[in-house]
Amino acid sequence: MKRFTQLASVIVVIVAALASRAGRAPGADEAARAAAIKLYQSLSADQKKLAVKDLHHKERYLEQFPAVKRDGLPFSMLTAEQKAMVDDVVRGMTSDYGAQRCLEVAKQTPPGARYLNCFGEPAAGKPFAWRIAQHHLTLLYAEFGTGQADDFGPVLLGGNPVKNLWDDEEKIVLELYASLTPEEAKNIVAKDAKPGSGSPIGKSGIRIGDLSPKAQALAKRLLQKRIEVFSTDRRKILDGIIQKEGGADNLRVAVWGAPTKSQHDGGSYHWRIGGPGVVCDWQTVGKNHIHMTVRGKIKA
Repeated sequence: MKRFTQLASVIVVIVAALASRAGRAPGADEAARAAAIKLYQSLSADQKKLAVKDLHHKERYLEQFPAVKRDGLPFSMLTAEQKAMVDDVVRGMTSDYGAQRCLEVAKQTPPGARYLNCFGEPAAGKPFAWRIAQHHLTLLYAEFGTGQADDFGPVLLGGNPVKNLWDDEEKIVLELYASLTPEEAKNIVAKDAKPGSGSPIGKSGIRIGDLSPKAQALAKRLLQKRIEVFSTDRRKILDGIIQKEGGADNLRVAVWGAPTKSQHDGGSYHWRIGGPGVVCDWQTVGKNHIHMTVRGKIKA
């Protein structure tokens, strides 16, 4: 009787665990993965010829902000249902904060100049990457199968007109610059790195861990604000790459120009946080015109 009672208790626990799992909402990556697979399966043979490429095709890593002709399947060839599936992937890989901004920027480009690519064939448990690319917006969602999640992006953000989409970020960098000591303000100026969005930081600027406490906290807050664009699951990948580089303390921060006033008021400056395998930056191209890159790669 005692053994029967113990067995019954075990069964109850297992059933309860299964029921809990079945009843919970899917995680961000689960939702993004399901939407990407559903979208892929909906593509016709002709659509797949344009969209599907090798897993590590060069187009996967291409970074282009302008509205140029690109390789891939143009959105003008997608059905309304397929376009809705694209939005589902975007919502799955981003936070509410990020989805709102990405979907708003997406509206700035006509369907014929927006492109979809699949690198590898999207399937559960298999490595693949899904990407949309257009003017001021490139989003890449990657699955690694049983392998290590060793890269993130590239993701391009921004806008023209950018309006107030990224004002929360700008407020932090203005506060950061104002908090610098005279010596820090001198050392944070970029010297050798190129100012264009997406360029590596090299040895330019100053190590975040070497900043004064207030400036250090603001630099980390600026980095986290950018990472806030992405879902919890996506953030874990980028955070893992940052930890491989010694954590946020070991990243460098550099500026071009002086972030003393908003780009809305004529401020013209660039900033970058990064390391050997990490790039997170902001380029003020002009008033109401911003380029932003996020990229991560674990270096061998």
